[in-house]
Amino acid sequence: MVAVIPVDPSSTADAAPGPGWTITLSGVRRERAGSVILSDVDLEVGPGRIVALVGASGCGASTLLRLVTGAERPDAGTVTVDERSGAAAPRVAEVRDRTSVARFGRVRAAIVSAARQAGAPDAEREADRLCALVGLSSTAKPVSRLSHGDRQRWAVARALASRPRALVLDDALAALHTTARAELRDRLARELRERGVTTLWVTRDTTEAAAVADDLVVMAQGRVVASGCPDEVFARVGDAAVAEVLGPVSAVPGIVEGVVVEVWGQHLPLAAAAHDGHCEVVVRPEHVVLVGPDAPGVDAVVEETTFLGSVRRSTVLTADGSRVVVEHAPERRLDDHDAVRIALAAVPATVKPLDASGPRQAG
Repeated sequence: MVAVIPVDPSSTADAAPGPGWTITLSGVRRERAGSVILSDVDLEVGPGRIVALVGASGCGASTLLRLVTGAERPDAGTVTVDERSGAAAPRVAEVRDRTSVARFGRVRAAIVSAARQAGAPDAEREADRLCALVGLSSTAKPVSRLSHGDRQRWAVARALASRPRALVLDDALAALHTTARAELRDRLARELRERGVTTLWVTRDTTEAAAVADDLVVMAQGRVVASGCPDEVFARVGDAAVAEVLGPVSAVPGIVEGVVVEVWGQHLPLAAAAHDGHCEVVVRPEHVVLVGPDAPGVDAVVEETTFLGSVRRSTVLTADGSRVVVEHAPERRLDDHDAVRIALAAVPATVKPLDASGPRQAG
């Protein structure tokens, strides 16, 4: 079930929309029934940027979107859209999941209407283009008779037809199966960038977030715990709150010596400066490799393995007592209790002191 909230008609009167709006949250706090949902959130989304927000259920991301659209008001702090706040702020277009749609109205007609209201020079042609963009073929059906996935396609198309200068997406592609979701994800991100639409994109799929985002924001317990370009944020595996959302990660013993860390007979460069001595090396599954019996590394025993389509993910217990998650080629089949040897890829290593809090070993 999907609902679309179009932009304020007054903001789409011109045939050619202006640049995307800047969206800023400053010191935002939101409570419900005495529980803190958002706490001291500061976030700035520049014009035309796509910012993806990820976090565990209850992290506050959906509430943040509701504050941006004006559906809720902050208890403290300010939400500014196009340098305006409160009742003066322009309405932001929204596509969200789990909300009822209108009982009446047909798919294409609703998109044509939105395009015409937004001042599109040829609303009929634009509606056809958007239906093709999102992969909608049943354009004559009543919207209420669409499947959940097609309702999401329709919702996205109608939001785009309104020619928004800012858009929020709350898990708007969740009902699509994996291949269709990836295809629409890429088309939608390309469309938004070409139009310069400022976008807040909440998703539970971290792969989707990394694929679409100019900036990635990780939220936990109502706070922003990390933000930056996706590759920088994914590299912060030593941060427990980030690792919990973007994991799994494993922690293995090592020894820092100057600008390198020794682990399993290997010497890897450090991702950041660290004090000499014993440490934990924090690694992602894709940075652990299966090697031959005579290569530097450590012996291990397979505990479990899962086929994920493009890769297999196996958990192994090493001879030094570390539980490590490994991602490897799907044709390399492993069974429980198989003996293997693993090593770390030659990439900069993230380390943390032994007494620091951080991601626990996978298991």
